[in-house]
Amino acid sequence: MMIRKIKILVLIFITVFNLNTLVSQDKKDKKSRFSIELIETFTDSQKELIKKEKKYLNKQRILIRETFTDSQKEIISDTNISKREKRKMINESFSNEQKKLIERYDKRIDTIRKKFNKSLSKKQRILITNIKRKRSKKND
Repeated sequence: MMIRKIKILVLIFITVFNLNTLVSQDKKDKKSRFSIELIETFTDSQKELIKKEKKYLNKQRILIRETFTDSQKEIISDTNISKREKRKMINESFSNEQKKLIERYDKRIDTIRKKFNKSLSKKQRILITNIKRKRSKKND
């Protein structure tokens, strides 16, 4: 009788654990800034622009990290400072070269975003507006 109860408890534990894992995986998949419905409406050129934007953002992050000084690295590694504070301190400590590097990549990324925005259809614009409204309601 006792063994049966243990088996049932183990079975319930495993079931709950598996369900929890599935739910958390679903949440990770939904982290995209665009809805699935909107992504399905994108043309190949729009998808290409999004890939380009991601590529330049990643390149910018990597290059900036490579130019960090020791003091900037210390700021990042400090666990007593909030992310907002770290960002503020890092931005204030940027050298002129680092600022120019950021500006160059920001210009490239902005032109890509402008091209993307110009290529959106009315339907896509409406979908984006609806997504933004949903997000702002969540934050209220």
